[in-house]
Amino acid sequence: MSRKLSYEHVDVFTDKPYSGNQLAVFHTPGKLTKPQMQSIAREMNFSETTFIYPTKASGVNAKVRIFTPYEEVPFAGHPTLGTAYVLHKRTKGKKSPNMMLELNAGLIEVDVSGSQKKGYTFTMNQPLPEFGTALQNRGQAARAVGIGPFEVVGGGVVSNGLDFLIVEARDSEVVSRARLNMEESANVTTRHKVIGIYLFARVESRKINVHARFFAPSVGVFEDPATGSAAGALGGYLARILKFPSELKLNIEQGKEMGRQSLLHTHVKCDRGLVQNVKVSGKVVSVGEGIVTI
Repeated sequence: MSRKLSYEHVDVFTDKPYSGNQLAVFHTPGKLTKPQMQSIAREMNFSETTFIYPTKASGVNAKVRIFTPYEEVPFAGHPTLGTAYVLHKRTKGKKSPNMMLELNAGLIEVDVSGSQKKGYTFTMNQPLPEFGTALQNRGQAARAVGIGPFEVVGGGVVSNGLDFLIVEARDSEVVSRARLNMEESANVTTRHKVIGIYLFARVESRKINVHARFFAPSVGVFEDPATGSAAGALGGYLARILKFPSELKLNIEQGKEMGRQSLLHTHVKCDRGLVQNVKVSGKVVSVGEGIVTI
């Protein structure tokens, strides 16, 4: 016997509909098997789809499961903020300025600031990054994203619930003309045991100081318009290699090449490169609602 499931479609890391990163949030999914959730995520074909479940844990607002079109992941940035937005929106009466979400990677606190009139900003407190090996083969990483070896400045593996290969490009123009090479990308992600490649360049600007793109074809995300988890990993990476004395703030532009402009804010508290806290913030807008039959 079939049944209908409602979901909300939101765009994350933007204040304008039809930009940012798309997310489908199933707020009352009921009893679904993991294969059913995976089938729904594949049908939605967004970078991620989330399913909200009640929890008996004290002080926790909801349990959230996150799926890419190919697999379930323990943590991701834009699904965390987008799901928090839907929970906040659906809360009747007085709305709390913070909430706690249970993800497979652990508990994630999300703070809410702003107003309904001016728009809310959602801020997640991310798991502290762990640092793996530095990028050894710049030529292979360059080939994976279709740029020259001499255009790669450096990089390394960073983990914060997901494992990323951070690759720094010479400048923003290099990032813009990068093109994913499927075969080489598979070689790189397998070699480094990461979910994808986060390519970035530092930018001299008042409003934007990082231009980034994320490629993760191994999990069905050929390019992601906005990657909150990687934005936090990048903040930790830069704070560490630059040995920032107290804090690092990044305004990250992503999704431009896809026609889905996104803006992510990363705030890292640190002590001479030792990362103590990582927060990633952004706006969320509602685009619509839908129903699927299963």
